[in-house]
Amino acid sequence: MDTLIQDVRFGFRQLLKAPGFTAIAILSLALGIGANTAIFSLVNTVLFRPFPVRNSHELVSVSVKGKNDSVQAFSYPTYKDFRDRNDVFSGLYLTRIVVMSLSLGGSNVRIWGNLASGNYFEVLGVKAIAGRTFTPEDDKNKLGHPVAVISYGCWQRRFGGDPAAIGRDILINNHSFKIIGVAPDGFKGTDVIYSPEVWVPMMMQPWMEPGNSWLDDRGTQNCFAIGRLKPGVTRRQAEASLNALAQQLAKEYPNEEEGKTVELIPPGFIISTFRSAIVSFSAVLMVAVALVLLIACVNLASLLLARATDRRREVAVRLAIGASRWRIIRQLLTENTLLALAGGVFGVMLAAWLIDLVLAFKPPIDIPLGIDLALDWRVIGFSVLASLLTGLFFGLAPALQATSPDLVPALKDATRAAGFRRSRLRSTLVVAQLALSAVLLVAAGLVVRALQQVQTLNPGFETEHGLLMSFDLSLQGYDQARGEQFQRQLIERIQALPGVRAAAITDLFPLSINNSNNNFFVEGQPSERGANVPTAMVASVSANYLTTMNIPLLAGRDFSEQDTDKSTPVVIVNEAFVNRFLPGLQSLQQAIGKRISTRGPEGPWRQIAGVTKTGKYWTLSEAPQPFVYFPLRQSPNISWNTLVVRTVSDPLPLAGAIRSEFQKLDPGLPVVDVKTIRQHLGLSLYPARVAAGLLGSFGLLALVLAATGIYGVMAYSVSQRTREIGIRMALGANKNDVLQMVVRQGMTLMLIGLGIGLVCAVAVTRLMASVLYGISSTDVVAFAAVTLLLVLVVFVACYIPARRAAKVDPMVALRYE
Repeated sequence: MDTLIQDVRFGFRQLLKAPGFTAIAILSLALGIGANTAIFSLVNTVLFRPFPVRNSHELVSVSVKGKNDSVQAFSYPTYKDFRDRNDVFSGLYLTRIVVMSLSLGGSNVRIWGNLASGNYFEVLGVKAIAGRTFTPEDDKNKLGHPVAVISYGCWQRRFGGDPAAIGRDILINNHSFKIIGVAPDGFKGTDVIYSPEVWVPMMMQPWMEPGNSWLDDRGTQNCFAIGRLKPGVTRRQAEASLNALAQQLAKEYPNEEEGKTVELIPPGFIISTFRSAIVSFSAVLMVAVALVLLIACVNLASLLLARATDRRREVAVRLAIGASRWRIIRQLLTENTLLALAGGVFGVMLAAWLIDLVLAFKPPIDIPLGIDLALDWRVIGFSVLASLLTGLFFGLAPALQATSPDLVPALKDATRAAGFRRSRLRSTLVVAQLALSAVLLVAAGLVVRALQQVQTLNPGFETEHGLLMSFDLSLQGYDQARGEQFQRQLIERIQALPGVRAAAITDLFPLSINNSNNNFFVEGQPSERGANVPTAMVASVSANYLTTMNIPLLAGRDFSEQDTDKSTPVVIVNEAFVNRFLPGLQSLQQAIGKRISTRGPEGPWRQIAGVTKTGKYWTLSEAPQPFVYFPLRQSPNISWNTLVVRTVSDPLPLAGAIRSEFQKLDPGLPVVDVKTIRQHLGLSLYPARVAAGLLGSFGLLALVLAATGIYGVMAYSVSQRTREIGIRMALGANKNDVLQMVVRQGMTLMLIGLGIGLVCAVAVTRLMASVLYGISSTDVVAFAAVTLLLVLVVFVACYIPARRAAKVDPMVALRYE
């Protein structure tokens, strides 16, 4: 221990004696370790951090899959069968996200919460910090126990943390609920990014979603289940048992349950596809920042090699007076570890700043999303481990080389021969830097190119001069008749405003986070059952919706005011629906008049009145998928609607006038999520923009580190060859000859590194093909841009020391030692 303390003290003194070297080394490592720490905090949150519940490792999300591995949800009757008849869970609960209207201080506030089965808190092992949580007894009878548990954040933000809030009656959706407890601080269920404010028992669903009571409908699959495995039961055993139960239910209820399979996945995201997408994205980012750290480490190795050359005489003296090689290696490794730990400290500080910066950019959506990227002990441990491995592994080769000098030349400080050998090693490191930078820059360039491609994509509707406003009549106590009257009056009033071209209402605007699907049966075709029934996305829209959205109509007609509950039931389908479910037609016009049903093979039937061009409905990168429009007056929905207003010019100045029309019809109706269609598209572009921003930043960071590395090598090479350059100039070489010689050396390294990097990039970017919408993984533009950028940067990095070399005075150089 005494020797270690002595090494640490001496190491500090040595680093303080070379402040320039120390600062550059620490900065390089801080950039690499900071980027890695920031991204690892995301990986830690998604994969490793346990939920604040009892034994969270026992929890699994029960994912139901149908035909073609499509993810489906649970119906409440199906959940009860799985809850009561399984033998692998000690508990299984059900949740559903709901929007609520909370009345506080005479005004209505729109909040997000969860419907949860009565055993929700019991299965999770979570107790209230004030009051109590609801129990299975509170969830036995429909509308029997109007109670609510609020989150800690809701308690502090909306009730000021008042203990008297427990037991207080509040109005949710104009119904009285009693607050019975407050959830612990930091608890938000088992969702990584969603933060509910209120939990209410599942049996209160008719009040939470007025006019849409689905509790007894086995065909309505809109809830998600999470179970706690019994001790000793593995995930594979549980899957086998649950799939056997699913097959048994398929025999009992073939129309709803046939063809379903069960897969158990870690909890954290409501839909398993969200989890796989975020895990894949995190993996790509970790690979990117690992390359950045590797480039920083190569920079460190180059700096240590240069420093080892300067300390050759010191090392030789130590060896000559009896110091062992291992003793000196240990001293050098101690210095390197101190450097790496200092880089790690500054890296953690940088990571904290990066995390705050990333969290400041939230997606354009009003859902309470929040992901905790805290620097917990796992993240700090990762940073410390990365620092130690960096210092030991990348400091070992310079330490070994520094402790193996030829003693006599080293004592005489004859550096030229030894320096030449070391410069070859540093040149190899520079080639590695350039190759790694090329791989990272190509990946970033491809993502940026994909973003450009997506931004120019036609989503299937007009994006200019459109305004969106959302509202929910059911939360204000409207019945069906009154709600339909409000919708008709609202459209009439908005269309009468100056500057408005058209207006319409839909319950599902394209490229929102919502996704609603229905089963479909085609008249005259063999029918399927259960999960094998064809499905399509659906929306209920008002008359002239297609005209308002400027969605191309390929055959038939748009909905009109004559499509009422007393006229022939009709639908409009898109081209993908016709191609998939109506094969063999000679033209789209032949689809007009065909009949489909959402209830079953016996009807009731709806007639196809029109066919639209296929657009984008859930994500911009989705494959063409079938879509069906229902007329709002034949399939009324007052629970959640979006008003679409098409204007002559910029729609934002009209937002105030449109709001006033809402207030004239109902002064107490909250109008939320007011934005232009262009702003709405930002939600779909958000993941691509984040990916492009992060990868682009990491690519530029790698480029800076690589440029620094090659500049350092060239500057060191010039300093080592000062005497040689002087002799050349004394024998007749001019400045251009010297300039070309030095630049040629650097550009040769660049060509080798670039060649290796581009070959590796071709192999690596094939793994990114699934996230590169609209472009190839070998996109010529991206590869060419990266090549030109690297050539330009390396040329500048070589030209500066080359110009300095060309200014060498031959007389000074000939006397140079």
